[in-house]
Amino acid sequence: MSYLGVDYYPEHWPRERWDLDIRLMREAGIGVVRLAEFAWCRLEPQPGKYDFTWLDEVVGKMSKAGLKVILGTPTAAPPPWLVKLYPDVLPVDHQGHRMPPVMRRHYCPNNPNYVRLSVRIVKAIAEHYRDNPTVVGYQVDNEFGFYGDYCYCEHCVRGFREWLESKYGSVDNLNRAYGTIFWSQEYRDWSEIHPPTPPYDGCNRSLALDWFRFRSESFVRYLKRQVDVLKSVSPEKRVTTNLPGAFPADVDSYALSSELDFASLDCYPAFGRLDKEDPAWTALEHDASRVMGRGVYWVMELQAGSTDGYFNHPIGRMPEPGELRRWAYQAIAHGAEGVVYFRWRTACFGKEQYWHGILNHDGEVNRRYLEVKKLGGELSRLREVLAGSRFESRVAVLFSYDSYWSLQIERGYYTRSYTDQVLAVYRALWLRSINVDVVPPDWDLYRYRVVFAPFLYLTDEQLTSRLESFVREGGVLVASARTSVKGSCNNVYPTGLPGRLVDVFGARVIDYTPLPPNAQAHIAIRGEKHPAAGWLEELAPTTAKALGVHDYKWLSGKPAVTVNELGRGRAIYVGSFLTPELAEAIVDLALGKEVAPPVLRRGDFAEATVKEKDDGSRLVFVINHESEMKKVELLLPEEHAITLLLRGAKLRSDRCALELGPHDVEVLLLEK
Repeated sequence: MSYLGVDYYPEHWPRERWDLDIRLMREAGIGVVRLAEFAWCRLEPQPGKYDFTWLDEVVGKMSKAGLKVILGTPTAAPPPWLVKLYPDVLPVDHQGHRMPPVMRRHYCPNNPNYVRLSVRIVKAIAEHYRDNPTVVGYQVDNEFGFYGDYCYCEHCVRGFREWLESKYGSVDNLNRAYGTIFWSQEYRDWSEIHPPTPPYDGCNRSLALDWFRFRSESFVRYLKRQVDVLKSVSPEKRVTTNLPGAFPADVDSYALSSELDFASLDCYPAFGRLDKEDPAWTALEHDASRVMGRGVYWVMELQAGSTDGYFNHPIGRMPEPGELRRWAYQAIAHGAEGVVYFRWRTACFGKEQYWHGILNHDGEVNRRYLEVKKLGGELSRLREVLAGSRFESRVAVLFSYDSYWSLQIERGYYTRSYTDQVLAVYRALWLRSINVDVVPPDWDLYRYRVVFAPFLYLTDEQLTSRLESFVREGGVLVASARTSVKGSCNNVYPTGLPGRLVDVFGARVIDYTPLPPNAQAHIAIRGEKHPAAGWLEELAPTTAKALGVHDYKWLSGKPAVTVNELGRGRAIYVGSFLTPELAEAIVDLALGKEVAPPVLRRGDFAEATVKEKDDGSRLVFVINHESEMKKVELLLPEEHAITLLLRGAKLRSDRCALELGPHDVEVLLLEK
């Protein structure tokens, strides 16, 4: 890991405060500071007139303190003068109303005026800091996406039609692909096509999915314009953007991150929560972000205090003592190169008055600051041993944005969401200390032994061919109910289920039913019953063997789980949505003896995540995610020299017993 950092807004505070803030940062072990991503009105107070004097002063002070800087391009919040001059930059909703300029993200990424002015300010920033060694990189914009169902302006409508023409070539081809004969919607000219409007399931499903794709590609294209400018001026400075969680609904994070030097995640484990957060979901987001960055990612915003009441969420609970440190170590365990807390000091004005930073409103040193300072000291001591450590996995979980979007279009049709089913599989692996990559469908699957594809609603010819090849070459593929229901145009396969994957799984779905919310249903696998939920399917094996059966009403005794031997591999199909218990049983079935956890646990649960080092040694991050003390014993496959890096103890054994206090962490170095 290279950096511990913080997001700082010096423009919010008197100049007289800056020196004290920077001194406190340095004393806490902060190494990098993100600046200026919401400061367009100060950087360009008048059209084409730039003022970098205040930012130069801050960057200069950071340099003298030995801190590095990541500058944000300020395009997430256009200044009032810009909107006044170019009111057409405001996005338009499906009813024709322009978004008022009272929040942030009030722009259309397809508006030529906004793109031109964005390129202008980004170029000015890049040229001004071209030769400044303190500025090591840039964050483009902030948390890409729309607030609400935007944008339907003339540029988006025209752009969508051009996008469709480029994809389909002719209106006749589009009509055939979409099935527009339904409801007499056959088009004769591109100008007749209008983007779908909410509720999207009331529109042609193919049109709706293409609209989601177009919106995502619009942001990717807009980001790339900025990246190209930054790289043309300073190719050596690294460029990223911060994702608002790993899977924002408006933008394909994998596609967006492919344009960057590294991915960045905004991680708020307890956002809007009054109860306990889900550390498995947080771990999943880290494992997806690492893949998005092709092995390199940062946490550009890590929760540092109670969160504000966004979007009808309550003010979140304040992190308990130890949680800021725990969240940082979890990120590092999963491969984060940098961990940057949001924010330094809690704002006293504006929207986010209760989005707490490390310091409270009063700016005084508090327990959260002292906790970050403790972390900074630890990471300084661990820097050498952490250097070069890497996260390796033999197991992948597929995340398909096409499936995600298709199921958003059909919101409410199923009692389980797409992310719920992805998390069910991931959690079962996480509980077993199995390292996981969360990958897009076009990822290289051959590096893995087992690939899980839960609720893979949409498949196309290319993906199904790759999945079949993966199995034939010796991989294990696992899928669950409602897999390969639709093709790439979001239309149901006319050949039966699971669509193009029938031969891979060696079974057909011949009947199915959704379940009432409180229905009792189980699947018996090798004599042991596991609860099923949401959706049940009757399977008819062709070349597969039945491993489990239903016990629900008229499906009782019918095949529910099958395994098909294909080439050197096997494909497992589960005819139900996954409950936690069922997911664990299926994970054990799929992993078998081929993928064993690097460490086993006895006693209380604590996360145990392993990273490899080039010299053959390993790091094991043991994290207590609870408010109570945990007694954990780790069992190793053979005897090792074990160093407890945070406690300083050493031993030689094939096991290690730990007592972890509330939210406590230990890092073990294992050497043979």
